[in-house]
Amino acid sequence: MNELPNHLSRTFTARITQSGHWKDGVEVLRDIENEGYLPTAFVYSAAISKCAKARKWKESLALLKRMQGQGIKQRVPPYNAAINACARAGETDVAMKLLRAMKGRYGVEPNVTSYNSTISAC
Repeated sequence: MNELPNHLSRTFTARITQSGHWKDGVEVLRDIENEGYLPTAFVYSAAISKCAKARKWKESLALLKRMQGQGIKQRVPPYNAAINACARAGETDVAMKLLRAMKGRYGVEPNVTSYNSTISAC
């Protein structure tokens, strides 16, 4: 698959954020892949955030795992979105494990938002 160009990444991210349902984000990811592109970490972040707003923490983690499996460069926003999903659903232990795994297992340095989202899960 080809890397998604920046202008399309922005377009698809906007499509996800403007959609009304969390499943729309998952559909957009499929659309991108059906076109022969790999979604960017930022598109994944938007889809994971849409799941978070619906308190779909398991779906958020599944999308994060899918992103990792595709070899997409690891960035902070998708992890923050997944931590936020866990926090919104009251999954404190899962949020804390993900925060620890960011740096330890995935090599992604947590930022202030990472810590704030984890704290809000408590």
